[in-house]
Amino acid sequence: MKCLKCGNSNPENAAYCQNCKAYLAEPPGMEYLDAFKALILGLFFTGIFYLVFPIPVVGNEYLLQLFSGRISETIFALIMWSLFLIMFKWLHYIQQHRAYAAFRNQLLHDSLSQGIYLKNVDERIIEISQFMQEQKVKKIQDSVIFRRVRRTLRHLKAIPKKEEITSILNYQAEIDHNRMQSGYTLLNVFIWAIPILGFIGTVFGIGQSIGEFSDFIRSTDGTDLNAQMRSALGGVTSGLSVAFSTTFIALVGVVPVMMLSSSLRKREEDLLLSVEEYCLEDLLPNLHVRPGDEMLEDSVNSHLEQMVEFSENWRRQVSPLLDTVEKHSKSLSSQVSGLQPLIHKFSESLFETKNLILKNHQGKSKNSAEKATKIDMPDS
Repeated sequence: MKCLKCGNSNPENAAYCQNCKAYLAEPPGMEYLDAFKALILGLFFTGIFYLVFPIPVVGNEYLLQLFSGRISETIFALIMWSLFLIMFKWLHYIQQHRAYAAFRNQLLHDSLSQGIYLKNVDERIIEISQFMQEQKVKKIQDSVIFRRVRRTLRHLKAIPKKEEITSILNYQAEIDHNRMQSGYTLLNVFIWAIPILGFIGTVFGIGQSIGEFSDFIRSTDGTDLNAQMRSALGGVTSGLSVAFSTTFIALVGVVPVMMLSSSLRKREEDLLLSVEEYCLEDLLPNLHVRPGDEMLEDSVNSHLEQMVEFSENWRRQVSPLLDTVEKHSKSLSSQVSGLQPLIHKFSESLFETKNLILKNHQGKSKNSAEKATKIDMPDS
């Protein structure tokens, strides 16, 4: 693809110019080029049809009259032009759908789920373009979903605000929808023009037949009037048959054009809705719009890693000590269990000794009181 900035030729699936690193985009007027190619193919197929068609239907006068005349040829050429234009738009839709399927790939989804920060916006765009190249997606720079994601990320780098990013997504969705609708302008003209041409052919044929019959009326001389009248009515009815055939071809030919066009338009609208859902569900939640988010997260992650490393080292150092303490606690517990009977006996002996001491003390106090009584009695 030729770069619009420096003119360098690049591979078809490249996203950036290999020379000036500018973003690659299709030059304006590509839809007109497709319309011109469809016109050439339509005229070519019409010429082949009118060269080959009369051969197998030489004995069928109705079919020969059905496609005869300049207006019928014009209607047939417009129908072929419309069908080939729908074919080019269908090929373009297939490319758009492949690009959307590439974004729905699980590998790319997991990569974007890790977060998109201001510092790595350009790297993310290059990563997405390289992934789409690996998925064999052609003309990725013209795909709706890649163009919308690229513009969103570029605005994230320029204006890191959630409200602004949402506005950009809505504005881009409106642009893509209007571009899709404008792509059907020529088809809408054909859908309207083909039946009109059929009616014009009918009116023209009727007028021509009436004119011929009027000339017959004015030029009749009265001799052998029945034969002349029969000949004139035969020419009039033949002209009317050819006239109504143009409307028949137009109405029959416009039906597949309308059906295919409506079906393709519905598919493109569904694809645009899917792209909008992808941007709202998978892209927007992964955008980190605050400039300090990545620094804060990096700092937190580094501190968490340090804490995990410190705790691991502390566990390795303390683990032998804890094992030793556990062993000593078990032995101490067994020793304490063995000392419990001795302590119980010792406490009982202490209580018995205390009781004996109290009894002896009480006995001595009693004896002292009796002696004091005996001493006091003689004095009285």
